[in-house]
Amino acid sequence: MKITLIAPTPPDVAAFGVRTLSAYLKKHGKEVRNIFLPGGVEKFKYKTGFKYNYEQKLMDQVIELCKGSDLIGISFMSNYLDRATQLCETLRAALKVPVIVGGIHPTVMSEDCLRFADIVCVGEGEETLLELVNAIETGKDYSDIQNLCLKKNGVTVRNPMRPLVQDLDSIPFCDFGMDGHFIYDNIKGSIEPISKDLLKRMFPLDPHLEGTFYDSYKRTLSFKIMTTRGCPHHCSFCAEKTLSEMYKGQRYLRKRGVNNIIEELLWVKREFDFVESIFLFDDTFMVRGEPEIIEFAAAYKKHIGLPFHIQASPGTVTEAKMEALIDAGLAFVEMGIQSMSQHGMELYKRSITGSTILKAADVFHKYQGRIYPPCYHIILDNPWESTSDVAETLDLILQLPKPFWLKRASLVCFPGTDLHEKAKRDGIIKTEEDEWREVYSKHLHTPHGSYINFLTYLAGFSHFPRFIVKLLAAKPLIKLLDKESFNGLYSYLNRMGERLIVISKGVRSLFKGDFHRIYRYFVRTGSKTS
Repeated sequence: MKITLIAPTPPDVAAFGVRTLSAYLKKHGKEVRNIFLPGGVEKFKYKTGFKYNYEQKLMDQVIELCKGSDLIGISFMSNYLDRATQLCETLRAALKVPVIVGGIHPTVMSEDCLRFADIVCVGEGEETLLELVNAIETGKDYSDIQNLCLKKNGVTVRNPMRPLVQDLDSIPFCDFGMDGHFIYDNIKGSIEPISKDLLKRMFPLDPHLEGTFYDSYKRTLSFKIMTTRGCPHHCSFCAEKTLSEMYKGQRYLRKRGVNNIIEELLWVKREFDFVESIFLFDDTFMVRGEPEIIEFAAAYKKHIGLPFHIQASPGTVTEAKMEALIDAGLAFVEMGIQSMSQHGMELYKRSITGSTILKAADVFHKYQGRIYPPCYHIILDNPWESTSDVAETLDLILQLPKPFWLKRASLVCFPGTDLHEKAKRDGIIKTEEDEWREVYSKHLHTPHGSYINFLTYLAGFSHFPRFIVKLLAAKPLIKLLDKESFNGLYSYLNRMGERLIVISKGVRSLFKGDFHRIYRYFVRTGSKTS
């Protein structure tokens, strides 16, 4: 039996879901083909209705690669709904093969996904997919398999959930093999068999400080790895709360053992000698206690030795953890702030104080010179926050010790989150067009043009004088200048700032003779040859 798995993803080759499922099926002797479709909007044709679609020649290639399959699986997130729908509908029509979808969006919107898919996998899929494959192989009825949602005799059936996998070390490492793997090549504009050279080109450059003039951080080819499943926090803008409630009564946050993590990274070093750094992509790696962190750091330093980067949350940061991790090679940390207004914190269900955030920032600052400037995340464009609420967050940003950089996001109320339900209750999302505009097609990292948002942009530049931002943030000026009629101007200034950043980096690269970096920039921004 042949299974084809497809992953529409960001400009990234991690695709944890598909790679883990592929590895699990192969471990049990199944034949699997993988198709990865990474990239931004340059891969798609814009059409009416806020939707992006793949070009027809790309779809023709996908159809050809899926021929002979007995089952096709597609794993995707909510912001790839349009492309996943297109894939499902096209493949079902062309090949008459059952299509199963899984991932975060199908998990929280399972019945809706039956509009375009034959089967939906809800929650973790390794054991479920293997059981489904075995049933298809032997011709058995699979309508009662746990975690599946499907239609039987025209009636929607949602089966009970199977228990979570508690021993993560029993799951094989992500499948990064070459055999049977295909990937969209943004240079050729076509899907190509994966080779080490192509994979190297598609590996993400560690993106830190891309958004600022502060440009001392060396870009590195980075391998992403997940060492946990679940998150200790249940913020209202994230679907983690919905997922944890599906598995109520079970241990939701699970961790891989240190030896298991090191074993995978040793394999990466052997197979991909071009990897220059490691990104521990867990929601908050520092959720591990100090003894675990110290154990990991000692093993990592001894066996791996590459610079690495983590994500943290304010309440998990301690000096003991940082000391151990930096000694092991920690180069970069990013941490979520999101909002510091009382209203925003209550809305996001984040019980964190400004003093806790500043204490964590002080810990990072203590190691200035041993790590690169940290990155802090904030959320803007919250329809329930006022300008004065955002000004409270701006006030905290101006207290953070320099240098640092700021990652600003525009709030997206994804399905499966408390905020998505609130947006519908409050009339922010009323129609299907609203849903596409405000959720599925909204650019997460492109905040709206407004005066207060522009001030947060300026505050994110470590070299921009703070006293000027403080003057511009005076209440009379905010009242005078934070008007919708000026928003186009602030968007323009933001775009000009980003262009100046790119130009400044290009000029410095020319002076340094770093032509390879310039080449990599054009490759990664989607230049194609015909």
